[in-house]
Amino acid sequence: MTPVDSINRRALLGGISALAGAGLTHALPGAALAASCPNACRSMIGADDAWIRGLPIIDAHCHIFNARDIPAIHFITKVILPHYATELSTKNRRRLESEIGDHAAGTLGRTPGFEQERGVLEARLAGEKLPLALSGSGGGLPDFAHGSARACFGADVTDNIGAVRNLLSILTRFRFQNFESLMASNSLDVPGTGVALFTPAMVDMDYWLGFGGEGEATIGDVGTEAFSLRQSAPGEQVVLTELIQRLHPGRCHGFVSFCPWRQAEDTHHNADVGEDSPRRRESALDVVRDAILNRGFVGVKLYPPMGFLPLGNAAIPIDGFPVAAAAAPFADEFGLRIDAALHSLYAFCVEHDVPVMVHTAPSNGAGVFRITSSKQQRYEERAHPNGWARVLAEPGLETLKVNLAHFGNSRDADKMGEWRDFIGQLMDAYPNVYADLAHYPEMLMDNFTGTGQHCREAAQILTPIRKEFLKNEPGVKRAQRMLYGSDWSMLSKEFYYADYLPVVANMYRRKIHGVGAGAEKNARAFLSGNAIRYLGLRPGDKARARLEAWYSKHNLDPGLLTRFDVVGE
Repeated sequence: MTPVDSINRRALLGGISALAGAGLTHALPGAALAASCPNACRSMIGADDAWIRGLPIIDAHCHIFNARDIPAIHFITKVILPHYATELSTKNRRRLESEIGDHAAGTLGRTPGFEQERGVLEARLAGEKLPLALSGSGGGLPDFAHGSARACFGADVTDNIGAVRNLLSILTRFRFQNFESLMASNSLDVPGTGVALFTPAMVDMDYWLGFGGEGEATIGDVGTEAFSLRQSAPGEQVVLTELIQRLHPGRCHGFVSFCPWRQAEDTHHNADVGEDSPRRRESALDVVRDAILNRGFVGVKLYPPMGFLPLGNAAIPIDGFPVAAAAAPFADEFGLRIDAALHSLYAFCVEHDVPVMVHTAPSNGAGVFRITSSKQQRYEERAHPNGWARVLAEPGLETLKVNLAHFGNSRDADKMGEWRDFIGQLMDAYPNVYADLAHYPEMLMDNFTGTGQHCREAAQILTPIRKEFLKNEPGVKRAQRMLYGSDWSMLSKEFYYADYLPVVANMYRRKIHGVGAGAEKNARAFLSGNAIRYLGLRPGDKARARLEAWYSKHNLDPGLLTRFDVVGE
């Protein structure tokens, strides 16, 4: 196997694990992936690291969804395989497709739906004892989290295509189990220190993938049950997330998804049936308003690589969108309606000081569109940060809070550098532009080639950030906009994924900021203080006031939020 094959296979499984809103709990065969080697990098953070002790760390980018929340089969066939599997041999590609098809057809139909999970969550909140099949199944870590004998010898475990079966298995789990596994996978060897708050994000891909997207599925007949699995509506997902928030007070506050196509369809439908019609729908923006103002959510998640720009879609011809857009009743002004939907969201977010998290990396595009008769471009290019220059230049939107998630991460170093340069320009020009370092697998790749501060792969990722992005006076201000995130839905496939927090925390401090009080201050800001400002958790912030009201409404302790007071100053 060549190095190129290794990288592409790692990327392949990384992309497929984006389907899973949480880590690999109870999905992996323990004997096959038994831990047998120590992890030198985990020892980077320990009980003697006083700079991090007691810090209320925030994971600002994670997920807990299951296969009821996304069109899983279409995501695999339309997004993951065309992008990540191009370097696989024909034999391995066919084997992979067979593995996915067989596994999906046999398991996705058992995924807990809305009513089933709501009943379990309400029973737990009422203090009822869970059935034995559910009790204790949420928080444990599989052997996968702690490495394997294969990793000791430097082999890339992702050459085992059968691992896809394990990655897909977690799609069938309850969302609350995924959240409890997420909590269990983020820990430090420092007394009284760990992730204080997770902000799991919903995603809404139904309109962009559910109608078929671009091209034909490469997987054969996986069974109608897998394709017709009833999806949970965004409003139902909000209800379930709120119940999880109540079950784990102070640990969970979600990001609600927003799909501009869904909003455009809802707006068109409601105008057609009339304001007083019993057929009137709760629109996508209505769901966002309810989640933010009434249900303890802290932000909104957008996913432009599905096929839309942050603004400027009106200039795109209809054949520049997925083919289903042409069937919309407003196809002649499809892009215009998408822009209107997005602008209404941004105006709401500015009014109520609501942060937006947006996928900003050239990955996970929903297909391709034709530029000329001989040139095509993937939808993932619409995630470019330059799209946000137009949004923030709009009168009244210049204070919008935006996390350009993934910080332009790409296997193409030149492209990554160009995207990051633009992110830096936005940070310099606008006060509320942030970026997170969610899911950088290089942090976990060479646990045995280096120890202490010398992990080569992590250094290669972080050193350019120090030397270029955060250098000189602009870098001082930009450092106040960097966020920690795990993106645990993708990270779950990595060996040592449970070590992401301690490795990133230490490597960010030492490889970017060095040593001393200044370095420790910047690292604390990265892990906590910057997110406190971004999320609006300081006393007097609008989001803080909303959360305090939500805690009181549910007879929970608003004092749980006071741990962010000093750090967020």
